Amino acid sequence: MRVRNAQARSLKGRKKVGEKIYEYEYYTLPLNLYIKKHAIERWGTDFVVEIDEDTGVICIKPKKIGDLLGLSKCPTIPLGGIG
Repeated sequence: MRVRNAQARSLKGRKKVGEKIYEYEYYTLPLNLYIKKHAIERWGTDFVVEIDEDTGVICIKPKKIGDLLGLSKCPTIPLGGIG
């Protein structure tokens, strides 16, 4: 398992639809992992990325949650799914 600290970057996009031009903002981590805007607003831009090479699972946690709750390992979901 590899663990690394990452900081979300803010990127601005522009899209033209017909005559109108729309501008939007989105956030990414390394490896082109997209983060929702409400997660950035609530928890900040510092994240911990855990990559499990054996199973290929990538887990992203806000650093504040890990520090607050003391989470040391990502929660796992059984292969059969939830429920």
